Amino acid sequence: MTGPRARLVRAAAAASLALAASGCSVSYPLFGADKDDIKTGSIDPRPAPAHAVVAKRDEIVSTPLAPPPGSAAPAAQPGAATPAAYSPDARQDTAALTPSDWAYARGALSIAMGAEATNASVPWANPDSGTYGSFSAVAGATSENGATCRAFAATHSAAGQEKRLEGTACRTAAGYWEAVAVRTTASRTL
Repeated sequence: MTGPRARLVRAAAAASLALAASGCSVSYPLFGADKDDIKTGSIDPRPAPAHAVVAKRDEIVSTPLAPPPGSAAPAAQPGAATPAAYSPDARQDTAALTPSDWAYARGALSIAMGAEATNASVPWANPDSGTYGSFSAVAGATSENGATCRAFAATHSAAGQEKRLEGTACRTAAGYWEAVAVRTTASRTL
């Protein structure tokens, strides 16, 4: 096929192909733009309701084991549920970890308590404060007052001091391990 008709058919085919291929990159709203929609890559400007993040003292609180890399550990909120190891109304000794340290140590405690083997050491470190330590379960799990508990040994090193600790951790109703008793067994200067 040659001539003007062939050129017209080729031009129509090329135009159809161009329209079909470019249709993938055309973007338009099908049902109109909604002002309440959050656009991709934007931040929702609406603040969270004030009642949304209030924890009671005995309420189980779900928090991340550690803050995202490059950010500081979250400070403890007054009145938030906290492990007894640093609870203000629990008997404190100098071995108590700070809430910032517990943000990192909690994961190691959970892994050590959940391990089948005893004496398996699980390390942790708080890069914000330079504090570090480890946990290891020293006995099998027992049942105390309807809760599954396990004895542990730990180390805690901060500001040139190393402390050896003993304690008990119990599994909460949500399945997390929480230190319920911690005491110093030995201390030395590094």
